Amino acid sequence: MKRYWKTVLCACSAVAVLLAAPAQARSYTFTQGGFTGGGTISGSFEGVDLDGNGQLSSFAGEVTAFHVDFSGNALVGPFSHGFADFWGLVYDIGSGFIGDGLGGDIEGIASNYQNAFGIEYITGPGFALPYLGSVTDLATGAMSITNALVAVVEIPEPASLALVAAGLALAVFVRRRSA
Repeated sequence: MKRYWKTVLCACSAVAVLLAAPAQARSYTFTQGGFTGGGTISGSFEGVDLDGNGQLSSFAGEVTAFHVDFSGNALVGPFSHGFADFWGLVYDIGSGFIGDGLGGDIEGIASNYQNAFGIEYITGPGFALPYLGSVTDLATGAMSITNALVAVVEIPEPASLALVAAGLALAVFVRRRSA
């Protein structure tokens, strides 16, 4: 019985250490479809909620990586933008979408915003009213728009997966010991 409590105490200590670790950047992928003329946006970003307000905002220095690709269509050709082209991103953590305003704040993404050349991508009611998103060829003025939200998926970090696995293993161990 003494060994059982040592195992439980050890497991609880390990969980406490993992939960007390400083916040690390989390990774996300995103997609957006429904563009006139077809085409799909896909991309990724990383960030950490430094101010603890439940939102990632590049304007608060919380977005640390960004990449976006557009598949192209008859109106606007394919493009890729990286962090150098990045203008801004705001996301309510855990909502699963950019542009739903779940947290009551403006959400959106802008890349190559207000530049004189290339292709501009803007989405979210803060950037692109009266439609939700657009890709624009700045050389020709050709634009493809969408009213679809940006779907966001958090990529689980290995430590989180290890924590879940450890918890399941502990539950199985305790269940078998009590049987």
